[in-house]
Order: sequence, then C-alpha cells, then structure tokens
Amino acid sequence: MINPMKIKKRFIFQYIRQLLFVSFLLLVLMLGTFTLNVVKLERLDLELDSINPGLPVLTDSITELDGTIQFDTKLLAQVREQGGWLQVIDKDGMAITAYNTPADVPVRYNPGELMSYWKAEKDFPYGLNAWIQELNGQTYTLLYGVKSDIPKLKSNLLQQVTWRAGKIEVNGTFKQELNDIHGWIELLDINGRVLGGYGQQSEVKEEPDHYTVQDLMLRNHYPERYGMQLFTVYDSASRNTWIIHAPLPSSVTSSLYSDPYKEMISVFIWNAIGLLVMILILFILLALWNGHRFGSPILHMIDWLHHLAKGDLSEPTGRNSKGIPLSRKRSGRLKERFRVHAEMMESLAHLTGTLKENEHIRKQLETTREEWIAGVSHDMKTPLSSILGYAHLMESRTYEWSQAEIREFAAIIREKSSYMDEMINDLTLTYRLKNDAFVFEFIPTDMNEFIYQTIEKWKQHPPFANVSIHYGASEAPIIYPIDAKYFRRILDNLLANAALHNPEGTLINVSVVKNNGSQFVLQIQDNGVGIDEETKELLFERYYRGTNTDEFMQGTGLGMAISKQLVIQHRGQIEIESQLGIGTTISLLFSMTDDKAHHEIR
Repeated sequence: MINPMKIKKRFIFQYIRQLLFVSFLLLVLMLGTFTLNVVKLERLDLELDSINPGLPVLTDSITELDGTIQFDTKLLAQVREQGGWLQVIDKDGMAITAYNTPADVPVRYNPGELMSYWKAEKDFPYGLNAWIQELNGQTYTLLYGVKSDIPKLKSNLLQQVTWRAGKIEVNGTFKQELNDIHGWIELLDINGRVLGGYGQQSEVKEEPDHYTVQDLMLRNHYPERYGMQLFTVYDSASRNTWIIHAPLPSSVTSSLYSDPYKEMISVFIWNAIGLLVMILILFILLALWNGHRFGSPILHMIDWLHHLAKGDLSEPTGRNSKGIPLSRKRSGRLKERFRVHAEMMESLAHLTGTLKENEHIRKQLETTREEWIAGVSHDMKTPLSSILGYAHLMESRTYEWSQAEIREFAAIIREKSSYMDEMINDLTLTYRLKNDAFVFEFIPTDMNEFIYQTIEKWKQHPPFANVSIHYGASEAPIIYPIDAKYFRRILDNLLANAALHNPEGTLINVSVVKNNGSQFVLQIQDNGVGIDEETKELLFERYYRGTNTDEFMQGTGLGMAISKQLVIQHRGQIEIESQLGIGTTISLLFSMTDDKAHHEIR
C-alpha cells in the first residue's frame, strides 16, 4: 500500500539535498569569483605600485638572509620592465644593496646630496622616490629611480621658456627635450587660471583651464589616477606657476595605467559576467539532470500505462536491454533514478500482475464457460430427447400402450423434467445470489442438532445410502442464526461433491468445533483422491464442473458456486485444502459476534 507521507518525505529530502548541493556550488562559484577578483586587484595594485616608486609594496618585500638584503623576484622583474633601479641605503648613506643600478648612480650619498637629488634641486638624470623601512632593528632607505629628464627640464625651464604677448616661446633645445618625454607645459597665473600651453596636449585627454592648490597636490601625489605625471616650477619674479605634464613611465609603451580605475571596474564587470554565465550553465545542467532523473521515470510510467491500455501486459524494455525492463538493472534491482518513485513502480508492477492474472482467469473462465454451456446444452438435450421420445411413443396410434407402460413412460418424463427444473432453478439462484437480489430468513438455530438432522436426511437419498460418513458434534452448544433451507443446501452440495467425486468406500468426516466462543468451524473432510491445484482454484466458479473420476459427470456444475455464495450470505467464509492421493478438507468459518445486527430479517 502506498504511503503518501513516506513519498512526500522522500521528495522533500531529494529536493533539500539538491538545494544544498546547488547552494554549495553557488557558494564555491561566488568564493572563486571573489578570490579571482582579489587576486586580479592585488596583481593590478602590485603592477601600479611597481611603477610608483616609494610605495610600501617594495619595502614590504624586503627580507634579510645571512646579512644580505633581498627583494621579491616578481617585483624585481617588474622594476626591470619599467626601466627602473633599486638601492637600499643604510643610515650612513652607503648603498648596501642595489638592483639594475646604472653606472652614473652614486654608491654613497651625503645627506644634503641625496636631498638635493630627491627634491630635484640638483641635476640628476633619474626621478627618485624614497621610502624608509626598519628591518631587524636597522633603519634603511629604499631608493627607486627611473630614467627621467624631468629634473633637467625643471632646472632649465625658466631660462629657456618665456611668456611674451600672451604666447609661450620655447627655444629649440628645450622643445626637443619636451618632445622626448612626450610632455607639454602650461602656465598658470596667480589665481590658478591657465594662461597658455605648449606641447602635445592635443594628443592627450583634455586638461582643465583652471587648477586649485588641491588639484595640483592630488595630481602630483596620485599621478596614476590621472594617467600623467605633474611637476611645477614657480617663477617668483612674475608670481606665475609653470606646469610640466609627462606620461607615467609605463604609459608610453602601454595604456594599462592610463586609467587604473577603469581597469578595476573592468575586473569586477568581467568577473560578474563570468559568475552569471557559470550560474546559468549550472542551472541548465541542473535542469537537464532533473529532466533525466525525474522526467524519464515519469515518461517511462506513462509509456507503461499506454502499453497496458493497448493490452500489452508487460513493462516496456529499452532498445538494447535484451528484454530487461527499462527501470531495472541486470540484477533486477531498480535503477537509481527510479528509486524515488519506488511505490509507484511497485503499484504499476502489481497492477500489471493483477491484469495478467485477471486475463488468465478470464481466458480460463471463457474456456470453462464454453465447456459448461456445451455440458449444460448436452445435459438439457439428453432429458429433453427422452421426454420427446416417450411423448412420441405415447402419441403414436400404431400401438396401444398398457396402463403400466404409460405409467413407466410418465415416471421417466417426470424424472427428466425434474432434472431440467433443478438446473433452471440453480441458474436462477446463482445469478440472484450474485446480484444480491435474494431474501433470507435467519433464525437462531442449534447447529449441532441441525447438522445432524441434515446428514441423516441426506443419507436417505438412494445414491448416498452406502456412503461412509461420520459426524462429530461440538461439545459446547452452538446457537447461530441461519436460513435453514439454504444452509441445508450448502451441506447437501458439499456432501454430494465429496461422495460423487471420490471412489466407493471413501470415508467422509463431518465435524463442528467452537473456537474461543466467538467462532465455530464446520469441516467436511474425506480421504479420497484429492484435487489438483487448477481444480482447487476454479472449484467455486459458476461455470466450472470438475471431477477426478472417469464416471459420468453429474449435476449442473453450479452446486459449489452456490454453496460459496450461500456461505458468504451467512457471514462466513469457505476454505479448501487438498492433496492428491490424500484427500480434501473444506472448512466453513462463521463468526458469532453481533449476530442480531447482521442477521436481521430482510
């Protein structure tokens, strides 16, 4: 029997497990995307820092091994790519470690000398950035230098550039040096307004026409935000300010750092797109998996029902399954995806088996019905032929029959007519019982005495006069409501069946036993030839008349079916046990509880 709650719990468990699995995958994807963002941003930040000397990333990579200062190899590679060099200066100004340092870079600096280079107060062909770091109790200064003509330009600007008649004039040497660094210059008045400009400003993004003090400081301190370097030269005579614009060291050969924030936004956007694509692919795969795991069993069950509707009473098989049902493994067990529908699969298998059994019974009943109709037709035709024959004899004028002969003919006609009447009555009775269109009159009766009287009366029939029969009454009295006429019919049929279908000398034992005060059992047992399984299964069918002897078949073939229906009407049940060569036992079981409520006269 299908348990809806069990099925519901199984489906809930399946979907929860699936939801947890998908949630886990989504979490992994999100963590993976987050990690990728962090890695890319760190790499971007590292690359930005590597072209902006003086930032802590260089000093953070410093380690000391056996008294030797060392840098991270990846950072050193980036320094080389940018055309830069490194020096670590101790507190006395001595360069104790150097990397990619050109020959014109000093190995020792006086305090004032280093400051003049750093502040661009003295000509130095390199742009310098410095950072102070403490390591193992010692204080070091990290110098990062990049080839730069800016200091030279700054020192020569006021001598080689003039402002005349609203126009900037530049001599040839300064002009060439400015072009070499792909830069340009602007002149600001005392209020920060741009008076004019000179150089390649048309090739870069548009610059403002007014600068505040904060603008100049931000552009000088965070050049990577603007994609350009900015240097100022103050003319104390005119109180004007000159600005030198120059690309970042890497922006001449690469546009990567022209706008670093766009790159950061791009990292987020592309990673978000990648995450969405992976989630979409995950849900597509999940839909395909669900369609295969849950959809294919349902389609299989629908196909199975279509087969049953067409009369094919078997489970569909796969194309290459060699006759094995599609839902089964070679071992006969359900496949994994069908186990969630186990109850439905079992119900369909049970339905298929029931339909097969019913079809088998139907065919047997059809065969039995045809045989029964043939037998009934023969049995009706035989007495009818006798009646017609004797009627013709009595009607004939060619011979005068004596009174004795006429009485003999009449007796034969009466006997044959009675047989036909009995057969018709049995047909009527069995169909009325089947359709519950019968009225019984149940009266409480002493069963011990009633059964005894019925057996004695049955033994008075000439065919059963020599039958060996023994009756064992119940020790306790049994009062049970019955319809005497039809209960007697039950006993007559069962006793006649035991006598007629067994050889002469068969012993019939009838017993009544009361069990626990709530039930009594009436048994008819014989030690005859027994019956086979096929006969036992069909013994109580309306169209079956079986025999285990080679004698002439007697009766209408309805007696056992009528007996079963009458037992049921008396609120009982009938059971049969038999073995070939040993005998047969038929047990009638009757419940004695709540008799009045069940057996009121209808």
